Amino acid sequence: MQTVPEDRRPFRFVIYALTIAMCVICYGDRAALSVGMPQIAHEFALTPGETGWVLSSFLWSYFILNLPSAILLDRFGVRIIGAAAVALWSLAMILGSLTATVPAFIATRILLGIGEAPTFALGNKVVRAWAPLHERGLMMTAFIGGIPIGLACGAASGGWLIAHYGWRPAFSLLGALGLVWSVVWLLTHPRPARGTQASSFSLISVPTLFRSSAFWGIVIAQCCANYANFLLMSWLPIIMRQTLHLGTAQSGAYTAYCYVGAAILSITAGKVGETLVRGSNLSLGGRRRVVCLYLVLASSMGFLPLCETATTIIPLLAVSMAFMAGGTGANMALLADLLVEDEVLGSATGLTLTFSNGLGILAPVMTGYLLQATGNFHGVFYITGVIILCGALAAALLPRRPFHGRSQPDQTA
Repeated sequence: MQTVPEDRRPFRFVIYALTIAMCVICYGDRAALSVGMPQIAHEFALTPGETGWVLSSFLWSYFILNLPSAILLDRFGVRIIGAAAVALWSLAMILGSLTATVPAFIATRILLGIGEAPTFALGNKVVRAWAPLHERGLMMTAFIGGIPIGLACGAASGGWLIAHYGWRPAFSLLGALGLVWSVVWLLTHPRPARGTQASSFSLISVPTLFRSSAFWGIVIAQCCANYANFLLMSWLPIIMRQTLHLGTAQSGAYTAYCYVGAAILSITAGKVGETLVRGSNLSLGGRRRVVCLYLVLASSMGFLPLCETATTIIPLLAVSMAFMAGGTGANMALLADLLVEDEVLGSATGLTLTFSNGLGILAPVMTGYLLQATGNFHGVFYITGVIILCGALAAALLPRRPFHGRSQPDQTA
């Protein structure tokens, strides 16, 4: 893994900002689909069940390629893969705006999933490479804080653009923004020393990871949190529109309020989390307590069916999503704390996300069918609250010792 010299440590804040901006663009593009989905569904005559499949379509390739793309990330580095990945999904956004049929539109969403596959692994790898140990949890939470920021920006700007110009121009403009980021990242991120990337590259050992209960604790917590994340990023504007009887622009704005509140609170949660683990032995899983606590607080989402007005729905969602971001940020930092070999962190993150996104794929689809069967979102949120609590329990009990990501002579994990 690239080691950053001490005299270049101040430059890490530029890298942090660009990495967070990548996350913002990524999730802004996803939010644009959610906000534009009523127009798209009307144009293509989709049922709620079919809408759920369209919303989840990018996750098919995203799920399958999490691990392969992370292996490429470990091999070729964050500079090249980051620029290529964002350029690919940005082109997919532009191509999506030009489609005339449902299969063609779904194909562009699958292409978008290919581009977005290494995003999370890239963020974790950048944070471990550039952040001092005492800064790691906060910066990972800041990176994940790009999720609500991106969803807020995508919901607000996408809602306005779609209401005034339609979903096609909105998709094209967001795609162009991603292409600009790719060029800036390629020009800004330092090139690795010649031969460094190839000499440090090694493959993970999946059987070795699978024998570690600590690894499974991290995976289960991430799976449960991701189910809730993908539910909200796919359906929240529609939930707002149906529950509060809003138009497209207003539902986008209310969704943005939730995400802005979540972004602000998640950074505070990240700082508090670093304070809570101060003095803990991080190499023995001290950060798991923060993951558990924050997921318990995030499960408050299960009370959403009891709320009927914007003044209760928006604060509850903002708090729940903030602790979701704080919990998943701490969980990814926990993975970096416990994994012995830092050169395979990208691949280990990709494997973790392969499982979590596999469960995440179910959220938009199940929500669509539950809505079609019941006419409301009550059961959706009761089930989601229980799922998040299961993740908190796994985080509390399992990640207690370091584990290897490569085969060891004695085959211990």
